[in-house]
Amino acid sequence: MPSAMNELQVTTSAALAHATTSAWRRADWQRLWLAMQAQKRAWRTLALVPAGAGATPGLMQHVATTLAHTGMAHLGAPIHVADATEIQLEQLVQFTDELQRYTEGAGQILVALPALNESVTALSLAQSSDCALLCVVLDRMAVAQARETVSRIGAKRFIGSAVFRAPPL
Repeated sequence: MPSAMNELQVTTSAALAHATTSAWRRADWQRLWLAMQAQKRAWRTLALVPAGAGATPGLMQHVATTLAHTGMAHLGAPIHVADATEIQLEQLVQFTDELQRYTEGAGQILVALPALNESVTALSLAQSSDCALLCVVLDRMAVAQARETVSRIGAKRFIGSAVFRAPPL
């Protein structure tokens, strides 16, 4: 990863087929949340961006939901999840407007995105968020993809990265 990006490395198992709603109680998720908060960077919208192709279906939604539960337990305030993994070009303006309306009420939103090469809207949504978290799946995503993702979005937008183990195939 580029040296301009803050290092925020937390490894967690994301076995989505066996995920439970109490995953947020696990120490690895709580460490990830606290590491994100330690960045001291205020955000209302945080884009969760896969480093490249290779994430299992539903991974980004799972990460967003689990982090939202963890954050709500920590802060005692609602944190919303916006699933942008299938937003099409014709939905982009309306979706972005809805995100803006939610954040005007001082709410925080975690935006689950697809990989940049899998969606024409992902780059725009990531760049319109206050900041981003790079989500890397071990043995499924190439370093070159991660570098390109960071470069295209802009290294300064990232608060760091999180590393996940893929569930067995």
